[in-house]
Amino acid sequence: MKALIIALALVVAGFHARAKLAIGDPAPPVAIKQWIKGGPVDVAAGKGKSIYVIEFWATWCGPCREAIPHLTELQKKYKDRGVVFVGLTDEAPSLVKPFVQKMGAKMDYAVGIDEREKIFKAYMVPFDQDGIPHAFIVDKEGRLVWHGHPMTEMEKALEELLSGRFNLDQAKKHDRLTKLQVEYMERVNAPATRAKAAELGETIITELGKNVGGLNAFAWRILTDRRVKHRDAALALKASKLAYDLGGSKDASVVDTYARALFESGQKEAAIEQQKAAIALAKEEGVRIEYEGTLKKYQRLLRESAGN
Repeated sequence: MKALIIALALVVAGFHARAKLAIGDPAPPVAIKQWIKGGPVDVAAGKGKSIYVIEFWATWCGPCREAIPHLTELQKKYKDRGVVFVGLTDEAPSLVKPFVQKMGAKMDYAVGIDEREKIFKAYMVPFDQDGIPHAFIVDKEGRLVWHGHPMTEMEKALEELLSGRFNLDQAKKHDRLTKLQVEYMERVNAPATRAKAAELGETIITELGKNVGGLNAFAWRILTDRRVKHRDAALALKASKLAYDLGGSKDASVVDTYARALFESGQKEAAIEQQKAAIALAKEEGVRIEYEGTLKKYQRLLRESAGN
């Protein structure tokens, strides 16, 4: 019992730690003692004048190296519009310096050393992020307004900020729903909080409303995320069915998720029919092959269950 109480206390503490920083909040300080290239960059002093992109990376990270030229191009594109890019790593300066020198003009933005991951912990941990590369955008008001992979929606967010079209309320809602899903995953794994997790799952589905992509992603997370040890197939089926009914029946990925939810809920024949539909909708050969493999798995498991 004592061990259970301690475990629950740690879970609650984790929820509170993440709640300390959210989209729309003032960005944590970026205090860098050693700059490898560019700098010094003073984010606090730039309030009212500049937009900052804070990116976490490492020399050993392949995806980070792939993103570097893209970040350089964006820095060139937006430099005259007041956007400042900063790459941070906690690696030893003796390792980072020759890497940056070798990259030369391909890595043409400020690079600093994040000592003991102080800034990483201030930005990444509250959002349950540990994978790199990962970037954050700080607007001219000094608020944290966006975070994500630098190769995906970051440029779109910058364009919207610079044109005055960025919807901060929508970004806040997305952030809140993301954190609720993290909280759901932690609660559903513990028997003592599983009932609360089910209630939270219903809340997430309600707040997602007609967001087909969000409903599909939540269902897929329940069904496949390795951190989820107890999978609520009924909740996943509800979310995926809503996504399907709201127009996702024409989207291969939504139909694939729906098929999986059906299968995990025991509706194996219906799952097979939906998986066939997902295959027919798949446009990319690699995706189609993956879906065909899933179909064969469902068919094999159905035969095995019938034989028993």
